[in-house]
Amino acid sequence: MTSLGKLTRLSSTVLMLAGMLAGTGAHAQAVPDTVKPPGGGNYGSTSFYDGFGRTTAGFTLLQYFTWEAINTIDSYNGKPPVVDLPNGPHDVFVAPRINAYVSLTQVSYTTNWHPFGGDGVGFSIAVPLVDLNFHEDPGSLAHLKANGFAVGDTVFGPIYQSRIYKDHGRPEFAWRFQLIILAPTGGFNRHSAINQGCGYWAINPYISTTWAPTPYVEFSTRFNYQYNFRTGNLALAPGFTNGQAGQMIYDNFDASYKITKKFELGVNGYFIDELTYDQTDGIVVAHSLENDVYVGPGFRYAFSPTSALNVNVYLPVEAHNESVGPKFNMQFIHRF
Repeated sequence: MTSLGKLTRLSSTVLMLAGMLAGTGAHAQAVPDTVKPPGGGNYGSTSFYDGFGRTTAGFTLLQYFTWEAINTIDSYNGKPPVVDLPNGPHDVFVAPRINAYVSLTQVSYTTNWHPFGGDGVGFSIAVPLVDLNFHEDPGSLAHLKANGFAVGDTVFGPIYQSRIYKDHGRPEFAWRFQLIILAPTGGFNRHSAINQGCGYWAINPYISTTWAPTPYVEFSTRFNYQYNFRTGNLALAPGFTNGQAGQMIYDNFDASYKITKKFELGVNGYFIDELTYDQTDGIVVAHSLENDVYVGPGFRYAFSPTSALNVNVYLPVEAHNESVGPKFNMQFIHRF
């Protein structure tokens, strides 16, 4: 689970500005501010062999480094927002540049308890450090603020690792379940649109699976559901007291092929799909659904049976109500 700096109120910023500027045209409509889904989710941070967790008692260290270079901000229609001014159409954001640098440390512990025939029950906690910066052309109609450097939201929760099924002694299939709790401990500036933390609690159960049908090929996926709780701890538009981001699903997926004993080459991707509209004071915010798809190349290098490095590149394919740009991710895994 990682925390990436994304626009926490992207669609509301776009809609409110468009509504205000629409006053120069035929119709203006007041749009409530809205609370968006967390930018800090495990969007592509885990990939190859994700379903194979630790099966013996002890600690595992996972260290993530992520760089996201956002160069486009898309509205609900999948295109950069444009408003009609008396002198013609004008981009709301001109040449936006958001750089998010994340260093996340996750520690997990597996116990000797093996209920239901599984290979272990455990617990993990992860805390990110996030640096955000934003630049735009002076000609932009909207001017956003990034929250600089701060700690991101803490995520933690219990883990159940299933039995790892083997074919002639070779690990072939496994799945893992975790109930993640997102605590709003991250940096949050009520006057910034780009924050490390989301400002509210969320719960995120996921199931991760890996299938290795041959000694050379593996397929992995991590399917997530997330429920975001209502909050009043945000800077909402005047007259509104609370907001709630919509429920969402998202999934990491990959396939890899073993080139040598230690090196594997693959493809990886993820998608995000917000299922329900954001709400402000119980009012559904139209055009607020967030969804996007990323794919790209990746590789895995195993230093030893207890240490490995996954490297992923993600390129945007489609995005709605999202800040968009290429993402580079590294995940180092070490079992003590």
